Amino acid sequence: MAQTETLARPEARVSGPPIFQSFAHVSLPCRDLEQGKKFYVGVMGGRLRVNTPTFCAINVCGTEIGIGNEGCTFVSPGSEYPHIAFYVGPREIVQMKEWLAQCGIPTSNFWTRSGVEALMFFRDPSGNMIELFCTGGVPGADKFPKGPPRGHGTAVDIETLYYETFRVPE
Repeated sequence: MAQTETLARPEARVSGPPIFQSFAHVSLPCRDLEQGKKFYVGVMGGRLRVNTPTFCAINVCGTEIGIGNEGCTFVSPGSEYPHIAFYVGPREIVQMKEWLAQCGIPTSNFWTRSGVEALMFFRDPSGNMIELFCTGGVPGADKFPKGPPRGHGTAVDIETLYYETFRVPE
């Protein structure tokens, strides 16, 4: 509190929140740090930036993803939220689905909200949900199961996305 009082100017009145500089990171709970590193580096193509016994930071697609194994709570089965999401192109969403199958990681079916975009869910080894979102161009998107405007609804069975082991093909 003392620091806030020191920084604040008594005569100044703010009219709203400041504009932030940029997004810093997201941190996720991790049951097994070695397994988490293997997933985010080997499966997701990330770059390990910080590596300690209880926390790692991995850069995936310009986003810092922290994984830690102390003071964690985990997502309950069947929960879609919270999740992290990445925009991908039509070729990339198909390639990632095939890559995850080679790694032994279950994915949802492709689904859509309006018959144009394609979405897909999968989980990291700790059960954290990841979404891939392709805004258009996936053949047959108009035939994919439809979900509600917000959330997956009944378009996919997210409880089937948990797994115990996976592999990164050589």
